[in-house]
Amino acid sequence: MRLPLCLFTAIPLCVAIASAQTAPTLAVDAGASRHAISPYIYGINEYADNGLASIMRIPLRRFGGDATTSYNWRIDVSNSASDWYFINGAQTSGSTAGLPNGSSFDLFHEANLQTGALSLGTISLMDWTPKDDSSCSFSVAKYGAQQEVDPYASDCGNGLMSGTGDQIVNDPNDAYQPMAQTYPGDWVAYLINRYGKAGAGGVTLWSMDNEPEWWYGVHTDIFQKLGTFDDTMARNLRLAQALKAADPGALVTGPVPSGWLGYFYSRTDMASGWGTSPYQYWDNPKDQAAHGGLPWLAYYLQQMQQFEQQHGYRLLDVLDLHGYLLPDTLETWSSQNNDAPGDAALETLRMTSTRALWDPNYIVPNSNPTDNDYDNSGNVVAPQLIPRMQQWVDQYYPGTKLGITEYWWHALGSITGAIAQADVLGIFGQQALDYGTLWGPPASTDPGAFAFKIFLNYDGNGSQFGGTSVSATTSDPDTLSIFAAQRVDSALTVLVLNKTTSAIGDTISLANFTAAGTAQVWQYSQTNLADIVQMPNINVSGNSLTTTFPAYSMTLLVVPQAQSAMSVPQPAIATVASAASYDSSGVSPGEIVAIYGQGLGPANGALSQPANGIWGTSFDGVEVFFNGNPAPLYYVSQTQVNAIVPYEVAGQNTVNVVVVYQGNASAPAQAAVAPSKTAIFTGNASGHGQGAILNQDFSLNSPANPAPRGQYVFIYGTGEGVTTPPGVDGRISGTPLPSVNLQCSAMIGDETAAINYCGEAPGATAGLVQVNALIPESVTPGGAVPVTVTIGGVASQPGVTVAVK
Repeated sequence: MRLPLCLFTAIPLCVAIASAQTAPTLAVDAGASRHAISPYIYGINEYADNGLASIMRIPLRRFGGDATTSYNWRIDVSNSASDWYFINGAQTSGSTAGLPNGSSFDLFHEANLQTGALSLGTISLMDWTPKDDSSCSFSVAKYGAQQEVDPYASDCGNGLMSGTGDQIVNDPNDAYQPMAQTYPGDWVAYLINRYGKAGAGGVTLWSMDNEPEWWYGVHTDIFQKLGTFDDTMARNLRLAQALKAADPGALVTGPVPSGWLGYFYSRTDMASGWGTSPYQYWDNPKDQAAHGGLPWLAYYLQQMQQFEQQHGYRLLDVLDLHGYLLPDTLETWSSQNNDAPGDAALETLRMTSTRALWDPNYIVPNSNPTDNDYDNSGNVVAPQLIPRMQQWVDQYYPGTKLGITEYWWHALGSITGAIAQADVLGIFGQQALDYGTLWGPPASTDPGAFAFKIFLNYDGNGSQFGGTSVSATTSDPDTLSIFAAQRVDSALTVLVLNKTTSAIGDTISLANFTAAGTAQVWQYSQTNLADIVQMPNINVSGNSLTTTFPAYSMTLLVVPQAQSAMSVPQPAIATVASAASYDSSGVSPGEIVAIYGQGLGPANGALSQPANGIWGTSFDGVEVFFNGNPAPLYYVSQTQVNAIVPYEVAGQNTVNVVVVYQGNASAPAQAAVAPSKTAIFTGNASGHGQGAILNQDFSLNSPANPAPRGQYVFIYGTGEGVTTPPGVDGRISGTPLPSVNLQCSAMIGDETAAINYCGEAPGATAGLVQVNALIPESVTPGGAVPVTVTIGGVASQPGVTVAVK
């Protein structure tokens, strides 16, 4: 007979189930607890797109996990380690002739560039790397019979002797070769040459390996000793220095422990505890004791701070850890039942156990005492993971950011798993986490995908949860949890999660916010698991709003701020046009456009300037969004804003363009999206006449300075569409120069001109295309010879000329 879970776990769980229909007290104060929400908390672990990018922009993807500890970037091979019989295997199924070009990591990063996501890569801290794509570490022929063998490769065993279970000490040379000391620097240099530096097309973040407390075991074929504070620290320092030397702008994250044990102890500590009475991991941490009694992560932070003090630069940018704090009953059920949600008690436990991330009073209710979270004295303690780690950062290395790069509350195919995931994302924002990446992301049609979408694209047009967290409180987070944030358009967004089986009517009090009068309501519930549904608007009465939250649901309330509370009039968009031809029939990815209207920006026009090689997306109080994607800006004024269409609009049919000035947003202006909208800039900025063209000697082409036949001219335009490698929004172009993907041609006079380059203009912003065209000898000379560039079948505007002699 199965007993109710609450009889043998924590008493609060019983209370939560029994009182699920009681309406908690909900309050939002837009003037309290304000802090920025990092966009990078909505990240995932993913090597290839599983459809999520088709329904929202995922801002961060991680290339990590056990396989990356043994990843050889030169041949695109990883060893499967203890996950699958320690076998080397190719990471891609295509041709290997061009490697490392086109490796699985290259494809991962290129996909991120196309969707505007940051890449988080992993640097191995091992001394060995796979030598081929087929060898295994524990050959039965060489080492004898073993407990298990690969059912598809019977000579490859699990490294444990048959009968005794003793660990085989293998020769790493069987499947590996020594890793050169230049390994990380060489890889980063290769990637810089191919994509650019961090922040300008390259890889932004690099993690120092993965879960070091389990190297001995998971990677015992190449790490054949118990890990220690000193050895792990030395490896981190050495490899992080090599990475920073190769790309100083890259961010280093570490040391990536897997969970509670790894936050506090080395593997030597655990073995010491397990080896002496009372045989607990926490009981005899001799390695920790030899390092001042500090928990491993506190010691790690302290040493990284000492490095900066001694060397004058920061080596560690992000304290990176994994957040596996799920109650053991849930973990066991999920692993044994194909990630099914379980019964009602398990579903409630899943949705309420997220409190382990923040609540100082929440003890994780494990059924097995050995799974509890103990301190050094054997006391079971509340993890309160994010505040605990932030306290350690503040104490031992202030300024270090915090990331949780693996976590998983499972059951993302169910509504309750989706609610738990949405709760986690809300907690990440409310608790000011900097980076978060889910392990095991859902498919685009799974309920778990809508936990992300309700934050990132709830209406299908790029509308998002706010970027500035504000105070949101509930008297009972196990029944209704609540999160609130203010957007750049000043709207207040409030997310309420109903974790119970009953609908709950409730009132939310609002403070320090002047509402426009009505609130939009967007809901995801059991009624329709295929979409987030817009419900009828509700009235905001005075300083509160009242509505019903359906059973097992997510409800997002979008409360516009009243125009009377705005500091400037509402902007109004009249047209969105090419900045070169002034065609207003649509836009293309990366196109330089001019937005015309009223109240778009300051009365005195101003040109922005790039910072660190990137044009910013906010200038003089102005921001522009294309389906929620921020656009780089280079000119703002009351009646005109010049922006660069984000490359992320590629593949969409239409986009909503919104201009925000001083927190006041325009109504969206819809624009069609085309693969290309080719246009040539002109000397007088009219869209007609003499083109913006340089002669082969780099002098300005004009009737007074015509180009000779048989020489090249450099034609400048925009609207070329996507490029290879993918263009980076607002980047000043440099090595490598992205080339246009679509077919590119030019006509000068009535003659086809040979093209030797069609791509981003060197030293200019992404979106400014340069076409090098050879003037045919047969062209009739003149001061105004027609010139046309065609990209992807779309010709530039008529009436543009080049001077030829």
